[in-house]
Amino acid sequence: FVLTARRQDRLERLAERLRAKGSPAVVAPADALNPAACEAVLATGMAAFGRIDVAVLNAGGGQALSMAEASTAQVLSIMRLNYDTVVHFLCPLIAHMKARGTGLLAVTGSPAGFFGLPKSGPYSAAKAAVRMLVDTCRIELAGTGIDLVALYPGFTHTASLDPDDVPTRALIIDVDRAVSEMRWALEQRRDHHVFPKRIAWLIALARWLPERVRRWVLQRAAG
Repeated sequence: FVLTARRQDRLERLAERLRAKGSPAVVAPADALNPAACEAVLATGMAAFGRIDVAVLNAGGGQALSMAEASTAQVLSIMRLNYDTVVHFLCPLIAHMKARGTGLLAVTGSPAGFFGLPKSGPYSAAKAAVRMLVDTCRIELAGTGIDLVALYPGFTHTASLDPDDVPTRALIIDVDRAVSEMRWALEQRRDHHVFPKRIAWLIALARWLPERVRRWVLQRAAG
């Protein structure tokens, strides 16, 4: 494993857990907003293991932000955090895997990327951009040996999640459930995997509704 994120202490703790289970693990702290740092992470991985077979790109985050009040800087910051961080790893990984003729790339998106949501416009826009980019990669990389998996987790119970920002607690899943869903999607080479099912059903229903009806529902839900 090659583990990367900004906080080295957390990476080291995770690496120790993996090593205790017999899995080699290398820690490579980096800020995914820095393209040079991302290139260095990949170089570290290749130096340690000679190749990268599977990559899971899981950077991103956001905050409640209404476009009625948002500044240009706030919108662009959320875009960089959720789009640039993916691209900084995605492009060099494609080049590496294409040269080898094999690889699995997984990108974590969000159900919010299927349509605009109140107080999540910039976040939804960034995740929609990632979804479109991965869809295009899947078309253009057909036959290269590279598989792409797009993951769309619902509300996951992490330290950064405020349950009060979720319409209902029934939509929240724990971290172990999210990891299990992601692992299954990778093993099955799923093109797209929205989870949990109750989120997938809501997304399917919302996409089926006429746009005006969907907009009316979301406006009422936003209060």
